[in-house]
Amino acid sequence: MAIQTFVADTILTAAQMNALQGNDYNQTVSTKTASYTLVAGDKGTKIVMNSASATTITVNTSLFAAGDTLTILNISTGVCTVTAGTATVSTTGSLALAQNGGGTLYFTSAGVSVFQANGVTASSSGLVCVKAETAFTTAASVTADNVFTSTYTNYLINFKFQGSTTNDALLKLRVGGVSASTNYNYQELTGNGATASAARSASQTSFVLGTNTNGAFNSYVQVNLSSPQLAEPTLIKNNMDISNGAYTGPITRLFNGNHSTATAYDGVEFLCATGTITGSYTIYGYSKTV
Repeated sequence: MAIQTFVADTILTAAQMNALQGNDYNQTVSTKTASYTLVAGDKGTKIVMNSASATTITVNTSLFAAGDTLTILNISTGVCTVTAGTATVSTTGSLALAQNGGGTLYFTSAGVSVFQANGVTASSSGLVCVKAETAFTTAASVTADNVFTSTYTNYLINFKFQGSTTNDALLKLRVGGVSASTNYNYQELTGNGATASAARSASQTSFVLGTNTNGAFNSYVQVNLSSPQLAEPTLIKNNMDISNGAYTGPITRLFNGNHSTATAYDGVEFLCATGTITGSYTIYGYSKTV
């Protein structure tokens, strides 16, 4: 039962008294599966976030008074970030809640709050999973939206795939559900046996992650992105291991470059030049605190 407002001469029933007493031990729970903005009725309750994608809980002013509290708990794999809207949110811990992370939001005034985190959050490990491992099968394109936020500056992507034909795996940055298809630039270094080669490409429609040379074998890519969520060029670096010749003839390809458009992005698209790809990916944010 949420916090109630009473007036003079109010008569409470036994059921109401039991409900009020019960709320001391079992808060009213509101489960959310997408980003949420707090409302006045959330005072004294527990907000439970349950989303595999990154979400936010936005805190605005003039909804709560000094001394008001509410509890926040994240039970799923997508990181939930407690975000200051028009109100101020301070903490000595982390506002980015990994799975099973939570805490109490306490208001010192109508527009100022303090988030008291419970225990140690996963962000203390350095890498925080913002998009849980996601598998895909025979796909021409796979997208992950709402994964880049102001919580992190740099991101790591682990990407494993095999193709239906010999083809390149590619990457495009996205914002608002739309992929950017211009201004990708990169320098490539390839090591194949005793042979090394290099190439440079500019003003491309996508960024090359690497190549799958045989549909029966997995290739692996590790991608680092710097500042995709900021309105500035995004720097991209990836290391690619191609499994060629029944895993006995691996090839290494390195791609360093950028997306030179100064746009703030929130997502990414994985695609292939021809055919389809099957595999999985996971996206992490690099923590900005110790």
